[in-house]
Amino acid sequence: MNRRNWTRDELLVCFNFYCYTPFGRLHRNNPGVIRLAETLGRTPNAVAMKLVNFASFDPAHKQRGVKGLANASQQDKEIWLEFNTTPNKLAEQSEEAFLRLPSMPGRFQDEKFELPTGPTEAQLTRPMRLVQRFFQRVVLTSYNFACAFCGLDLPGLLNASHIIPWKDNEVLRADPRNGLCLCCLHDRAFDRGLMAVNSEYRMLLSNQLKLNANVLLHKAAFLDLKGKPINLPEKFLPHQSSLKYHLTSVFKY
Repeated sequence: MNRRNWTRDELLVCFNFYCYTPFGRLHRNNPGVIRLAETLGRTPNAVAMKLVNFASFDPAHKQRGVKGLANASQQDKEIWLEFNTTPNKLAEQSEEAFLRLPSMPGRFQDEKFELPTGPTEAQLTRPMRLVQRFFQRVVLTSYNFACAFCGLDLPGLLNASHIIPWKDNEVLRADPRNGLCLCCLHDRAFDRGLMAVNSEYRMLLSNQLKLNANVLLHKAAFLDLKGKPINLPEKFLPHQSSLKYHLTSVFKY
């Protein structure tokens, strides 16, 4: 029987699905994989293998010894390389490809996600809204819906935070490796330069946070975290270059 070649849209959809799906669920028995396979007219096993191929390119998974198929296609590699070089474009295209599916298999039924709908988001162009949605979904799922600093796992209090601010680098707006999942308190502190992460993925505190530290919450939320390692994501480890930029250009010593 002749095998049907994978189209670019199918690869984009699988890449998108990989990005926001925990590694432990990249298997043929995952209901989401089954629904996606039905939509694409593929077998669950074929889709699962494609997802694992994408995982094998991720340095975070390589460190864990994750291997894809020995004959992973050149198309798979090209999708990953495109994501590395032009993450915004690839993120937008993968979101568009998903929206073109005749049905979206369970994609937007996750109650954990409450995407922004305020006036700022309404003013964004469609491509930027897609980029923002991709970034938020991938960052939150990569950190398993828990704050990288304190471990708080209430989805309604979590943000996908850019390490290099959105306004400072257009190229990395969609790149989850330029992101951290942070609770609203630590998101604000990180954004204002009161906290940072060093090259060893340990938390740093601004001297400003050492003032007026008599409140119990202040101690628990900030002082007790100094020097402790952050909770690393399952995939898409933060770029060292992004952390360095934040440390030198945003952090207030």
